[in-house]
Amino acid sequence: MFEWQGNADHPEFDLALAKTYVGKTILIGVSYLDHTGKPLEQVQMHGVIESVGPEGINVSLRGKRAGESWMMPPTLESLTPAKPGVYKLHSTGEEIHDPDLLTTWSVKRPLQH
Repeated sequence: MFEWQGNADHPEFDLALAKTYVGKTILIGVSYLDHTGKPLEQVQMHGVIESVGPEGINVSLRGKRAGESWMMPPTLESLTPAKPGVYKLHSTGEEIHDPDLLTTWSVKRPLQH
């Protein structure tokens, strides 16, 4: 799981590798945490990678979130191949058949004053 703090430097971006992900289906899991690391919310979504670049990976969402997009950080190391099969999104009840990629993220919210 990757933790995004919003201000971290990104590793060197491999554009040739990134381009191979365009058009792939992806399952995304995001855990939102408070400033101490306590879980606040978990979100699951799926879609198709539309574009990639050093600014981020843009996913066109499908299913219950069709018409929305989600931009994730350009961290290619967060993408892992998915094993063939049916994946059920617990947050929506949707079933996704044979996605290409998986990614999970942990997003820590800053301390509110």
